[in-house]
Amino acid sequence: MKAFSKPLTWLLTFFNVGVYNLSDNIDSLVIALKFTGLQDHANRIILLSEAIEYQQGIMILLDSFKCLFMLISLVFFFMTNQAIICKSFRWIQTQFKQFFFYQKTF
Repeated sequence: MKAFSKPLTWLLTFFNVGVYNLSDNIDSLVIALKFTGLQDHANRIILLSEAIEYQQGIMILLDSFKCLFMLISLVFFFMTNQAIICKSFRWIQTQFKQFFFYQKTF
């Protein structure tokens, strides 16, 4: 499952999704605690890390929905303002053409 979650979290971080990964040092800490005889503490750390991983999954899901709604709102924004955007683009294009035309004359 970890092999699948790493590319997924990389893809979601591309869209500015907050993902917080646990360190793999927890595994070595649990082994060290079990070796020293602190079985209860090791079990508690395992339970807490599983709860954190579950909450991270929920956060990833919610952030994915947030990104989806953001993309949908951008589509509607461009659809409703298409005339203004096209007009502004043409104005910028003519300004660039005039600027480069003046540069060629000098």
